[in-house]
Parts: sequence; structure tokens; C-alpha cells
Amino acid sequence: MKVLDKMETFLTLAECGSFSETAKRLFCSQPTVTSHIQQLEEQFEATLLIRSGKSVRLTPQGEVLHEYAKEMVALFEEASLSIKNAGLSSPVLSLYASNYMGVYVLPDILRRFHHSYPQQHFELHTYRYTDLINMLMAEKINMAFLPIYEEDKYVRAQFDSFVLFKDEFVLVLPPDHAWAERKMLYARDIARITLLLPQNSYLQDCILSPIYELGIQPDTIHMSSFEVIKESIKAGLGSAFIPYYAARGSLDAGELITKPVYGLRIERRNGFIHRKRKPLTQIETAFCECAQDALILNCNA
Repeated sequence: MKVLDKMETFLTLAECGSFSETAKRLFCSQPTVTSHIQQLEEQFEATLLIRSGKSVRLTPQGEVLHEYAKEMVALFEEASLSIKNAGLSSPVLSLYASNYMGVYVLPDILRRFHHSYPQQHFELHTYRYTDLINMLMAEKINMAFLPIYEEDKYVRAQFDSFVLFKDEFVLVLPPDHAWAERKMLYARDIARITLLLPQNSYLQDCILSPIYELGIQPDTIHMSSFEVIKESIKAGLGSAFIPYYAARGSLDAGELITKPVYGLRIERRNGFIHRKRKPLTQIETAFCECAQDALILNCNA
């Protein structure tokens, strides 16, 4: 377990790019995160990460370990699930989701599902979009909850897609921004700010395409996740278009503010996909129906 704990720490740090955010996600102290990375570097006699300001990036040796670490953790989870299922009358419902869906959307749906099916065991596994697609391509899983991009030809060809809701991306600023008192921004304003973008290429295209159509070419900085982007906005490094679900906690707490941009609307579809000609199980169908009902209620609230 100690090796797997270290690998989980390494993978989380590689994903979010922040020691403090990694500690928060894993419910441990920042020195523990540092210790795990140091122990891995001593074990492999290699530098795995390079610090750059408050963020980190993988070295070539770190990239190699990253691939093996993902396989190790995935195999352990697969073994754990098989062992659990062997001793249960009803199999565990294993749900796989993108980090965005897993963190911001599915917890409330799981609460509702557990209320309706209190005896049903379930597990939620979250991954970066690209890692989730790789698992689907390797046929390790057959269903996933994730953003649905028209440009992803593999998903369109191999899977049936079901849209649960559309996200509106809102422009997020620090509360002390010079535009804090303005009621409306305009497209020309976007050209004057640095936009922080997630590294996912599909997501970048989703955000930038409507902006480019307005003839705007903003300066951009790429970052690893929405959580890192939100912290960077608070630090005054720039602004970002963020899905409302990902921003609402910080907006409600007054840590960030949002402003509408006249003539600009950025949306993304989100839902679940499952492999064609691979029917959902009865309990998977029940969960998907619960997700649809929950999101319909949220939209009408």
C-alpha cells in the first residue's frame, strides 16, 4: 500500500501541478506530499519533477513513471473491484468519470442514487479526459461520464452518447479587478486580458473558437486544471472562462466574480457514453436515469 500511496500522490501532483492542491485532494499534509515525491526520486535515483514558481512539471524520467503509475493504480483498482464482487450477491457499480464530472457534478447524483438504492455498493473513479479515453480505447471500461466533444471522432464512432446538460462557461475575475464595478464587458475587452486555459486541446478549442470568431486573439497561458486556474486568478495571473459548475463554489464564497460578455456565449455538452452493441446493465441503467432526473430538477430549480 505504501508504494501505491506514493504513486497516487505522484499522479495527483502531475495532474494538478501544485503541492498544496495535491495535499488538499488527498486529505494529507503538504510535507507528506513532499516526502512521497522525495522517496520515489530516491527509489528510482532520478529527478521526477521540476518546480517552476508555484507549479511543477514532469521531467522525461517523470513522464516514464507517470505511464507506469497509471497502469499500477488501474490494475490495483481492477483487482480490488474483482475481489469485492466475488463476495457480493450484487456486483459493485463502478462509475468512471472525467475529473470535472466526478468533482463537480456526480457527487449530488450519487447522493440521490444512494437514497433510492441504499443497498447498492458503488465506486467512483475519476481521470483526466485523455486518460479516460485511453481506458475506453483499451476496452478496460465500457461507459464513462464526461464532456462530449463533436471533434472527438473516436468517441463518435465507437460509442453512443447521451447529453445530460449543457455547461455555460462564465468569465471569472478576481474580486479586486478593475472591471469589478462594470455590469457588462465587450469582446474588445477580452483582447486586453491574459486568458488562463486548461491543457485539454478539445477544451481549449471549445473556449477559443467563439472568441476567434469575434476577431479576438487573446494572450493565453496553459494550466493543468480548473482548480489551478482558479487559484491563479486569485493570485492575479489572469482571467478565465470556466464552466459554471466548476466556478460556483468560489463565486458563492466571494473569492471570485464573474461578468457577462456581450455577444459571446461559450457552451459545452456533458453526459455519458457507452460502447455500441454493449448494453448497460440494469443497475447502470438505473443510475443513468437517476442522473437524468437529478439534472432536470437542477435545471428547473
